[in-house]
Amino acid sequence: MSRAARLYLLDEPLGGVDPAARDYILSTILHNYSEDAALMLSTHLIGDIEKVLDEVILLQDGKVLRQAAVDELREETGESVDAYFREVYKC
Repeated sequence: MSRAARLYLLDEPLGGVDPAARDYILSTILHNYSEDAALMLSTHLIGDIEKVLDEVILLQDGKVLRQAAVDELREETGESVDAYFREVYKC
């Protein structure tokens, strides 16, 4: 990761690794990016990162389905972001 970046775009950085490695990777990301920068992370592992989210953007068919602050989404739905994600994308 470039420490001088103003924007970090991470695509599935936790995918394909065991839970212990996910914790390490997430911790490394959070402790090594510039606090003046924005961090956008795409993942399907919502439960692993929910505690550090400020905002979520849910996509469906290439379009924004929902964009909201995490606290706002929880208050409005009465659910965790992970539970809401599972409801929206259930098969």
